[in-house]
Parts: sequence; C-alpha cells; structure tokens
Amino acid sequence: MSQPSNETGVGGWMRNIWQKLHPPEAGQDPVLQATDRVVEIADPVIRQAKRYRQILHDPIAGAITYFQSLIDTIPGPVVLHPNRYYDDPVVKALFASPGELEEMLRFNPEINRFRKQGAAGEVTAMMTMEQNERTIFGHKQEGALLVRDVRQQAVSFSDHRIVAVAADLAATKVGIVHRGLEVLATVAMERITTLRAQKAELEGKKEYLKGMSKILGGKSHRQEIFAVSTVKNREELRKVEQLLQEVDQELEELRNRIALPEQSLGYLEEIMREPEKMLVARRQNLRLNWMGVRVDDEPDNEGNDITLAEFAMEEVRRSAVLVRFSLATAAGA
Repeated sequence: MSQPSNETGVGGWMRNIWQKLHPPEAGQDPVLQATDRVVEIADPVIRQAKRYRQILHDPIAGAITYFQSLIDTIPGPVVLHPNRYYDDPVVKALFASPGELEEMLRFNPEINRFRKQGAAGEVTAMMTMEQNERTIFGHKQEGALLVRDVRQQAVSFSDHRIVAVAADLAATKVGIVHRGLEVLATVAMERITTLRAQKAELEGKKEYLKGMSKILGGKSHRQEIFAVSTVKNREELRKVEQLLQEVDQELEELRNRIALPEQSLGYLEEIMREPEKMLVARRQNLRLNWMGVRVDDEPDNEGNDITLAEFAMEEVRRSAVLVRFSLATAAGA
C-alpha cells in the first residue's frame, strides 16, 4: 500500500515523531503500525481476515486525526515541582498539598516505569484527574455587606494519573494519540468478548438441554415398554424440546454475528470510524478562590482562572492538563 504523500496531519508530524521513537520497517507507515497494535488489543483473530490492514487503514487514519484535534484542547504544560506548589495557582488547585504532589511524583507507576527504562532529565506527560465538587456554606461579600451561610461549591481533584510520559512534548502528543486508539480498541474488544461469552453460554445451555431431552426421551420410551407414558413426563419433554429449539435459534443468530474473523473486523472498523461517539473533549474553565471555591460568576472577586480539558467517555469524566517535571525531582521527592 502506498504511503500518503502529504507532510501534514497523519502523514506529517506524527510520522516524523513515530519514526524517531520506533524506526519503521520497510514499507510501513505509522497507520499500519498502529493497526497492528489495535488488532492485538481488540482481537488477534482479525489477522485471519483478508485485507484487514487495507480495510482498517482509513478508519484508523481518521481516528488518529480526530485524537490529534483533541490534543489542541489540553492546556499546558504546567510545571510540577513541590517547591513551586504555592507559586502556581493551577498546581495548588490540582493538589491538596505539596505532600500530595510529592507522593504522586514518587509513586506513580507510569513515571517509575519510564525511569527504569533509563530515562533522565526533564520529561512531559498528560495528567488526568477526577474532579470533585461539594457544597459548603461560607461568607460572601456583597458590596459593603458580608453575607453569611452562602451556599458555595468547593472544587478538588483526586485520582491523579500520568499518561504518555516522554522526553519532549511532541512525543507525548503521539503517546496521547496512541492511548486514544487503545481506548477504541478496548471498546471493540469488550464488544467482541461479550458476544463470544454469550455464544459460549448458549452452547453450554444447548448441551444441557440436549442431555435433558435424551434423559426424558429415554424415560418415556422405558415407560412405554412397561406402561403408558405419563402426561407429566410428556409435558416436561415438550418444554425441553421447545427450549432447545429457542436456544438453537438464538445460537444461530449469534454465530452470524461473531463466528468469523471478518465479523470481529467489522466491529473494530465501525468503532474506529466514529471515535467521537466514544471519546470527546472540551475546554473546562474554572475560577477558584484561594480556598478552592468556585467564583465563576464573581469577576470582581479575588480568584484564579484555571483552564483544563475535560475528557468524557460514557459516564466517565476526567479533567486533564499537560505537565512537565524532572525525573530527578520525582525520584528525590
């Protein structure tokens, strides 16, 4: 397959950065390499489908372009350093204390994994968090009056995670795109695995009903030899045979959806073609005072403007920001 000739979008900066990180094999472009990773996650059986790389090339290239566009919504990078905790209102808003920041830098598995690979110096990454809001009652200045017991929203962040640690920002952006593709591949994997589990369950149910039918049929035959078959036994046999017929029909329908590698390929292709249905991002603007209370509607109030990105996937929402920190600082935090 010929590679795209343009040097922008998928064929431009991502190809250049990817080739620095992973020297490509002859004839391979970043989309083909991404395809191999995506298929491995979703369902390796897809490799048995004819022309699966060609079929997935355009959907995956489109998904890459989509995730590249999402990166533009992520602000930063913000410098993470315990000694600068009180100097940067963004860092102070994201962490409850310098100690919490130190603990994250020291024990984060993604950072430690990158350090064990021999990396050193300053690195960049994306940090995601869960945003929490709780209602509190405090004071509010309204002109010359101090109003007490005003309902307010206090904002805090928890469950900090580091994504796509890299030596520079460009490589981090490539890593974020890869994580987006992994998310889509995982959705496909869950769908395919669920269908296979349902198929296995129905096959087990069918074998059980076949055994029951055989037992009840033998019992009826034995009764007919020595006496008249009972109504109860005939009714039980009829019910089992009816259930067996229904299971056979369900199983046939399910086999038409998941039996072949081409069907798994179809699910993956469908998901890759519509990444915006799975994962979206938007800018998130907050104005917080020194206590972390929202003062969005109080422009004259002393507060700090905090800009983050918010990623949403189904019911899950996480805030995100690009960060920069020193591995030496993280190790000695």
